[in-house]
Amino acid sequence: MKKQLFAAAIATTIAMTMTVPAAFAQADAPAAVAQGSAKAAADQYLKQNAAAYDLQADIADLAYVTTIETGAATYVRYQQTINGAPVFTQQVTVTLDKSGQALLAVSDYTPVTSVEPIKSRKLTENEADDKAVEHLNAKGKGLWEKTSRQFGYMVQDGVAVPIYKILVHANEPFGAWENYVHAETGKVLKSKNVNQHATGTGKVFAPNPIESQGSTTGLTDNNDADYAALTAQMKTVSLLGLDGSGYLKGQYATIMSRAKTYSASLTFNYGRNSDSFEDVMAYYHIDTLQRYIQSLGITNVNNRSIVVNNGKYTADNSYYSPSTKELTFGSGGVDDAEDAGIIAHEYGHSIQDNQVPGFGNTVEGGAMGEAFGDFLGATHEDALTPNTTYGKYCVGEWDAVSYASGNPPCLRHLDENKVYPRDAVGQVHADGEIWSQPEYEMAQVFGRDVATKIIIQSHWSLTPNSGFVDGLRALRAADQALYGGAHITQINSIFGARGITAN
Repeated sequence: MKKQLFAAAIATTIAMTMTVPAAFAQADAPAAVAQGSAKAAADQYLKQNAAAYDLQADIADLAYVTTIETGAATYVRYQQTINGAPVFTQQVTVTLDKSGQALLAVSDYTPVTSVEPIKSRKLTENEADDKAVEHLNAKGKGLWEKTSRQFGYMVQDGVAVPIYKILVHANEPFGAWENYVHAETGKVLKSKNVNQHATGTGKVFAPNPIESQGSTTGLTDNNDADYAALTAQMKTVSLLGLDGSGYLKGQYATIMSRAKTYSASLTFNYGRNSDSFEDVMAYYHIDTLQRYIQSLGITNVNNRSIVVNNGKYTADNSYYSPSTKELTFGSGGVDDAEDAGIIAHEYGHSIQDNQVPGFGNTVEGGAMGEAFGDFLGATHEDALTPNTTYGKYCVGEWDAVSYASGNPPCLRHLDENKVYPRDAVGQVHADGEIWSQPEYEMAQVFGRDVATKIIIQSHWSLTPNSGFVDGLRALRAADQALYGGAHITQINSIFGARGITAN
């Protein structure tokens, strides 16, 4: 949630002024040459028109910042101050033509009726740092070096409030966070992510070459080689939320790979024989999934830049680590990060751990975790190929091409019609197919959006030792909270067909 403290008050006191006073028609600003400098011309213009811009007559509280000259005009910038300290974001610029004539003043200047005193003790810069980090809950979560600490003021209802402006870089929550910390009480009055997110482009499978082609014809791993049939299944996509550094690092994913993928132009086009291709895949699909979840109005689930390790683990396996909170994708067989279903599945584990730390401490809980990953993977795949039924009720087709013979090959199916407890074998992946089928059928009956909202909402009700009965009760409670219980009868029927019932 965005902090909106003082937003209304500031809006009423800060008025952006773009005014050319009537006096300008009489050319009351002297030429720069006559005054000796652009600054002198701008100073005199502001003094002569101080009343029109609500400035002090002597403009003594405007500190000169800089003069920028271009071929067309000259721009003189000032900073509003109080007792020599800046009033943050409050500036004035004067535009001069080639002859030194003032063309325009743009002013953020805010009249100050009083200055709030520090009655007891002023915080030190280090104390203000700590308050900002505490407010972000960023301590111990990949905190970067704090890049600036500055004392100044912000204006609220005409009162200048003493504050520190603390800029904190953090991986979680990801961004460059500008925090206004009250210089006496330590209260954070405003917090804003000032990162300017960049958009890049790259080539990916969406979701994987088998499902997008609609068959396995001509598609094999071939020892990670490039060939025409695979290249034909690549799609150029936008990579959102990048931090502009040239690396695949952004709002919802930070790729840490052997390839150290970098592009100054933010163009990431690689063949699948390059480890960088898997980096682009992981970034795009994780970012897409988190943006989808947030589009449902869910903004507090795994809302962070998750670290993804690629190319360092050579087994044909991938995993999420609850201890490091990171994802790792293996390169055995088909590289796991070449398949969006596998990426989504592992991201599902990170979602559940984010909601219920330690989740899956029982076999049934572990099965529910594997099932949710398969649900997330299968519905993500379906959304990327809405015009085909090939691969439906199946996840990880491309990854499975190296070890499964079905058409399509599947890591796991979501239509095995297993019934609890008859078909439970005490293994989380196998038993996960008991739970994944009804979750996936919810998406078929209610639509992906409704099913995903109910399922993710239900996780909040669970504990590390929860099992199938707890899960069903949590789903019904989530539907009651979200939709007034409109889907409860169908939920009971869908899960009842799998032998899962609850009072």
